Amino acid sequence: MIAKKTLFSIFLVVLLLVNIIAAALIFIDIQMLTFPQTTLRIDIVEINTDEIIIHHDLQLYNPNSFEMIFRDLRLVATTPEGEEVTNLTIDGGSLPGQSQRSYAGDDRFIVKGELSGLLSSTITGVVGMNLFGIITKTIPLKVTVLTSLKEALSKITIPDITVRAEFGNITRNAVNLTTAIEVTNRNPFEMSIQNVTLEITTETGRRVGYFIIPGAPIPAESTVTIQGSGSVFIEALNAKQLLIALHANAGAHIAGINKSLPLSAQVEIIIPNLENFVPQDTPLELSLDIDLQRVRGGLKGNMTLEVINPTKIPFLATDLIVMYYGVKNNQKYFVAEGLLTSGELVPESTTYFHGEMLLPYAKLLNFSGKGFLPEKVFAQLHAKVTLPGISIYVPVAIGSYIDFRLLRANQ
Repeated sequence: MIAKKTLFSIFLVVLLLVNIIAAALIFIDIQMLTFPQTTLRIDIVEINTDEIIIHHDLQLYNPNSFEMIFRDLRLVATTPEGEEVTNLTIDGGSLPGQSQRSYAGDDRFIVKGELSGLLSSTITGVVGMNLFGIITKTIPLKVTVLTSLKEALSKITIPDITVRAEFGNITRNAVNLTTAIEVTNRNPFEMSIQNVTLEITTETGRRVGYFIIPGAPIPAESTVTIQGSGSVFIEALNAKQLLIALHANAGAHIAGINKSLPLSAQVEIIIPNLENFVPQDTPLELSLDIDLQRVRGGLKGNMTLEVINPTKIPFLATDLIVMYYGVKNNQKYFVAEGLLTSGELVPESTTYFHGEMLLPYAKLLNFSGKGFLPEKVFAQLHAKVTLPGISIYVPVAIGSYIDFRLLRANQ
């Protein structure tokens, strides 16, 4: 009986020593335990009209020399409004020392708030180790990663814009301008261009035109051309350089919400030559008629300039001067000049300008060769064709001969 009690006491002592040693080993091992390195990467891989697609990549690394166990791993992602967009259960198991395991998956969700919110992704579970194959020690695991949904905006490509402009008809006060705005949407969702304004300025910054054109939807991964029209002040043609500044909003329906992004573009307009406004097939037609009469001291001429303007442009004819030259032995010499009135070339009509001149006999006389009068007189018209209010002009010159043989026969 005493022997049994002695054996039982010895057993209790041994068991107590084992517990003490095991507890010490557990304490030592826990002190030596290095927490697993947990890396969670959240990527926004795609944005379309209806949703955002995110990619989760969870990597667990056991830096310890012994095996670790994982249990009840769960990945939960929520929006700022508390909506759960990801609830992923990850199979547990063991992870050998100094080894790595990865878990990945994709999820889709619709944004119900602002893209400026934070997406919260949390990993929970249990991590631990086995001692002697019979004792398990675990520690709770919790890792939270915040992802700004502003990253979604970085995935949006601002539309490419090309602006082309051409001058059209000219009125008394303005020049019509037509524009073609080519918008390319490279995104996988539909966008729209809204509130499009065009401001035309000179190289000095003076605004000479401003107009608004309607917007349009731009389907995903496509190009649309938007037509517009307006006008600029006639004085704009005096500028050395004309610039168009475009301002607009690029609207997008992204992941279930509407978003607007500002955009702008600038393009230089080539200022046209006035000759470009005169159709090649229907040019301005000028005809000079001179009626000569003998007067004391010379020949008086009544001049009539006839101009047919087939265009719709109210050109202005100025500095109308007719230069007269005597011609003898194929040589020209100056005799006199006459002035004509100036004025508007009435669009799609015929305009007449009148004036008088005098060819003095003293200037006509030429004693070289036979006779003392020129064989003929050459009349040359010089004029400037311009537009009211602008300084650029098109020089015009026409000439005609007056035969003096009939005058010579009467003398």
